[in-house]
Order: sequence, then structure tokens, then C-alpha cells
Amino acid sequence: MADAITTNNILPTPQHVVGSGNGTLDLRMFTHSGSEIQNTGGTFDGDNGNNALPQGGGADILFFNESYVTTAGELKAFYDLNFSPPGSIHNLVIFLDLNETGNGQPTNTLERLDIILNPVSIQGNPNPFADISSAAQAAIQQICVGGTTIAWLNPQPADNLPVNDQGAGHADYAIYTGIDPFALNDNDVLLFNVSMSHLNNGAEEIFLSGTYSPSDIPEPTALMLSGLAATILLILKQRR
Repeated sequence: MADAITTNNILPTPQHVVGSGNGTLDLRMFTHSGSEIQNTGGTFDGDNGNNALPQGGGADILFFNESYVTTAGELKAFYDLNFSPPGSIHNLVIFLDLNETGNGQPTNTLERLDIILNPVSIQGNPNPFADISSAAQAAIQQICVGGTTIAWLNPQPADNLPVNDQGAGHADYAIYTGIDPFALNDNDVLLFNVSMSHLNNGAEEIFLSGTYSPSDIPEPTALMLSGLAATILLILKQRR
């Protein structure tokens, strides 16, 4: 299952994408807002989001190094809440909302993104099988021992991400991790570590979407195949 996340797996979201999910809930993993971290909807009660990200404003910081931990069972329950049929999401896509105001940075650096499966220990000893608080998420600080890294940036840091202006509250980038949550056991623990720098005066959010499935934003291979098909059709037409 281990896979590198290359620049080809980090795609700007297109304008006016129509999602296929119910939109019942977005699972906010990293945010600035204390009011958006509960990750609850209906019978679903996900682990709280880490709300230690920059908040915007004149005294804003330009970087963050944060973590979020949950279980595969929680992720599967989240996807089944939003998409049908159950078990239909086979690529965990992380959505990034960049918010730059005023003289925003032309580029934003994704310094680190890795996902660790079943770490032996995590700083602060959060209990993944309970409802982890935002404070406990923020206390991890990317410190853990053991486990298997199943997704990581290559290169790290990734190429800078230009601002893809979709407006506040909308994802600017979709990051395909290659992880099939339904291939994991419910009690598998996943630790997400994310670092960004060169930010400016904006409130970033990183989340899993309850509205957009992976098929709503074509993967790089799909784009390449569609481009190849178009080229073949053009050649055939020219030969005629």
C-alpha cells in the first residue's frame, strides 16, 4: 500500500465542480476554527480536528507543523455517511483550502505530508478509539515512534503551490494519497503529519470532503489517458 505523493498527485480543483456526495459533513482534520472541529453528523462522531492552524490577521504566522490521528474505521464510517453505495471510496483524497488576503504569497510551500500506519506510540498518548480532542491533536506535534509510512511527499518539500483562487470555504487543491481506506482494518490507526510554510495572512483548512468523491476531480492518469485519446482521434481525423 505504501506510495509516494508526487506533484502529479496534487491537483488544483477546477472551477464549478459539481460533487457527487450528500454533503452531509466535511471531516476537518486541520483548521483554525474552534466551531468547526467536532466532526459530527447523524450517528457519526469523528475525532475532533486540530484547530492550531494560522487564523489570519495582521499578526498571522507564516507556517505550521501539525498532526491529526484517527482510525480507518472512523474514515470508513465518514465516507459511508456521505457516499453510496457503502465502501465505494477507494482513494483517500485530502483537500486543501488556501486563503491569502491582501498581498498574499504567490506560492505556498507544502513542506511535509506523510501518513503513518499504526505508530507504536504518539506524543501525548491520544486514544484513537475514543473521541480525540482538538487539544490532544495539537499536542502531537508530529512526534511518534514506529509504525509504517504508507504515504509521503516526493519530493519533500513539494513544489510550491500557487494560489488557486476558488474563494473562501472552497478547496483549492486535491491531494491523492493512493490509500484505500476500505482495504484497512477498522482498528488501524492513521497519523497524518502536515507542514506548510510561506503562508500569508490567511486561514488554511485541510479536510476530507463529504461532497466530492475522487472521480469528481480527475486523477493525473485519467487526464493523461483522455489527452491521449483526444490525440488519437485527431490523428485519425487527419488521416481521413
